[in-house]
Amino acid sequence: MAKTVIVKLTDDIDGGDADETVHFALDGKSYEIDVSTANAAKLRQALEPFIGRARVRGGQAGARAARPVRSTPTERTLYSQLKEDEKKRFRAWANMATARRISDARVESWVAAGRP
Repeated sequence: MAKTVIVKLTDDIDGGDADETVHFALDGKSYEIDVSTANAAKLRQALEPFIGRARVRGGQAGARAARPVRSTPTERTLYSQLKEDEKKRFRAWANMATARRISDARVESWVAAGRP
């Protein structure tokens, strides 16, 4: 006897038909949500400003994180490896006089600009 199973996704936001399952992670927890194409676009658009400035972590997308990544005092960033005069020039160039955390990507931009 043959059997056909049809899986129909329901949008977890509005209860309509869902077109896809979106996987994402935040604060060390992985999530998935069934949404329509329109709601998937809204989610991606809402996260885009944060994703655009975030660092990509190693590992596979959607893989469960064992625990949140924490910066340790022994971790050497590109900024921490600059000489004191370079740090002053960088902060002036980046207009970051009071920033506590400076991403490696921002320092790489400064280096690519010729360390003005």
